[in-house]
Amino acid sequence: MNFLKPLKETYLSWDKNDPWAKSAVIAYYALFSLPSLLIISVHFAGVFFGREAVEGRITGEISGLIGKQSADLIQTMIINAALSESSVLFIIFGVGMLVFGATGVFFQLQKALNDIWSVRSKKNTILDTLKRRAISFGMVLIIGLLLLISLVITTAINALSDVIGNYYTELSTHIVEILNFIFSQIIITSLFAAIFTLLPDVKIKWRTNFIGAFLTALLFLVGKYLIGFYFAKSDPASIYGAAGSLVLILLWVYYTCLILFFGAEFTVNWAIYR
Repeated sequence: MNFLKPLKETYLSWDKNDPWAKSAVIAYYALFSLPSLLIISVHFAGVFFGREAVEGRITGEISGLIGKQSADLIQTMIINAALSESSVLFIIFGVGMLVFGATGVFFQLQKALNDIWSVRSKKNTILDTLKRRAISFGMVLIIGLLLLISLVITTAINALSDVIGNYYTELSTHIVEILNFIFSQIIITSLFAAIFTLLPDVKIKWRTNFIGAFLTALLFLVGKYLIGFYFAKSDPASIYGAAGSLVLILLWVYYTCLILFFGAEFTVNWAIYR
């Protein structure tokens, strides 16, 4: 199968469907969903690895992407969003608000993906809304699971690196970099495959979804380094002063969504042309 025609059609349909506006909407909702999403993911993965280890993993990744100040802001969000010990009623209300907040961004992402797949909008009943929220919450749990898997893999890679490092110091560094890239590709592909499978109101063959998710993950990993390089060289947050860290987070989500929507468009076109 020739990739050129689907890729050409992907770019044309991607540009036509205005990914810039869609990405801006998702970035806006992500700003409000991020604290709840993080606290639920941290609690889920923290059951097995400990809260501090999970928080350290998240802030470390974010620090490498968009800088230490933004990572510190994320850590503050997690702390502030954490439920304090209080009455049972308050805890139930707090958990409900966390779930509602965490699922908001996926709710909007579902609308955007339905638009890409040309799914006709229908009247939303209470049952439909609850179903979509449940699917969105499932995505939150999947993120927590993938975070847990990532921590297990990272621990194993570091242990392997220590063993190899006793004999071949320079080789161990290269092996760690290669393994990190491979497993990052696998984990992120799994995440995008789950997004493309669960969120749109359309049935898609798993093989078609996997190819689209693989391409999206590859673009995401390449884009991650390019975005990080751009942020490091141009420092776009400097002109925003105290709000700079928040702006960097919004920009990173915005650019990530552009890549995600391109991958979704490719999945649509691949399903048509294969």
